[in-house]
Amino acid sequence: MKYIAQVSALLCFLVVAACGQVKTAGKLPDDELSKPVAVKSGTSVTIRYIANEGVLIASADKQVLIDGLHREYKPAYLFPPPEMQAVLENAHTPYDKINLVLVSHMHLDHFHPVSIGQYVKSNSRAMFASSQQVVDDVAKNFPDYEKIRSRIKPVTHEWKKSSEINQDGIKVTFLGLRHSGERFKDIQNLGHVIEIGGKKFLHIGDADMTVENFSSFGIAAKGIDVALIPYWFLMSKEGRAFVKEQFNPKAIIAVHIPPADAAEVIAQLKTDLPEAVAFTKQLEERSY
Repeated sequence: MKYIAQVSALLCFLVVAACGQVKTAGKLPDDELSKPVAVKSGTSVTIRYIANEGVLIASADKQVLIDGLHREYKPAYLFPPPEMQAVLENAHTPYDKINLVLVSHMHLDHFHPVSIGQYVKSNSRAMFASSQQVVDDVAKNFPDYEKIRSRIKPVTHEWKKSSEINQDGIKVTFLGLRHSGERFKDIQNLGHVIEIGGKKFLHIGDADMTVENFSSFGIAAKGIDVALIPYWFLMSKEGRAFVKEQFNPKAIIAVHIPPADAAEVIAQLKTDLPEAVAFTKQLEERSY
């Protein structure tokens, strides 16, 4: 579709423009850092916002963390501040019960190799699964890699192909997606359909917004309950139509929102897609 290609090119420009340095969140209070995830009575699953595209997805007895273990870098989107990094990476409460850690791709606003390595070392129950690129980066940069190697699963990334794992009753379908932007064409970007607590969650990393990138997976027919979508997909009429046609989720959460642009993005979503939620405040939660 010609309009999709045009919109994709425009959005790639917006993504690059948004990557300039932005202000970061203030210090998080200690009682907030240790607060349990609120899995409410009668609600299957709660999503807690960590930073950027990072979320913790928790049912009553299972937890998945995706794109939540990264550190400050320049330029930067929202990242876990040092006090939050310490709690996360050392698997302190409430992050000591995570079953599965996932990473969409190796860019530093989604992943840090030492953060991943330290978490897996600190939580002996956790498994880690991601692309070979990400796994290789952890192997290269985390000194104690051999101690955690048995709990790391490389996932083959092949464009337009999928694979599955089942870890502790959590089913994950990995989607071989192309990263947005020609300069990132060699980045192995994995999408995820995560089935936990009787719900299905879609996370697409920084996928290119084209029909060709998604059509082979038939995502719209999978019954997605919640789609975590980079905000730039939702800023145009064409992008919103694309999300509906390709994903057809029951609920949408916008992620990857730079703090400096948060007010503007929230205002536009209230006008154009009022049913969507925008994750901008660290540790905020939504239950489904």
